Amino acid sequence: MRSMMGRKLGHFVDLTDRDEQLLAYMLRSQTLFVGAGQDMIREGTRPTFVKIVMEGWAARYKILENGRRQIVGFLLPGDLCIPQAIMTMRLDHSIAAIDDLHCAMVHPEQLDAIEQESINIRRALAMDAQISLAIQREWTVNLGARAAPERIGCLICELYLRLKAVGMTEGSGYFCPLTQIDLAEAAGVSTVHVNRVIKQMRRADLIQWREQFIEIPDPLRLAQACGFRPSYLQMPF
Repeated sequence: MRSMMGRKLGHFVDLTDRDEQLLAYMLRSQTLFVGAGQDMIREGTRPTFVKIVMEGWAARYKILENGRRQIVGFLLPGDLCIPQAIMTMRLDHSIAAIDDLHCAMVHPEQLDAIEQESINIRRALAMDAQISLAIQREWTVNLGARAAPERIGCLICELYLRLKAVGMTEGSGYFCPLTQIDLAEAAGVSTVHVNRVIKQMRRADLIQWREQFIEIPDPLRLAQACGFRPSYLQMPF
């Protein structure tokens, strides 16, 4: 069975059967479970493993001087939580589980060996790293230049495409464990404002959000309404 990471990297390059075997072997090496709401790793810690999300969602976050939390990124199945490039550095942020989180823990040397053996995996991981940077730039634009409805709409669109890439959408909808508090901390607005925006989007039939499932009746219409441009993800909408 193809791994979430294999599905994701397969959007960047054509993976061979051998590539898939290498990934499957790597992801079976050692696993970490983090309960919902718990920290996987805290700011100031020096990581010793490359961590890859297998199941569940996580959030990168910073704590401000006044105690407020700012979410600076969401991690989904197939994503690298702790990339190889920062293994010698202390983290400048923390990572917390949104819901129950299962991660593969990979020794840097093992990932090095796999990248040496497979040029496809090496290229795909390099492209994935560039897209991670592109996502961060888009979040900067979101916080600095868009109004709250556009911020939240773009985030909903981004999550839809990223989950679609790993086969985790159902039609034009997806399971979403985020609370309105999580959205507020990611969008830089109050929880009250998030609640108001979600109600407006429901009334406009841009989304339907029932319990933990977001349905997007017309993804292109939502993208146009919030100004979402998917090119930074290197995926068609």
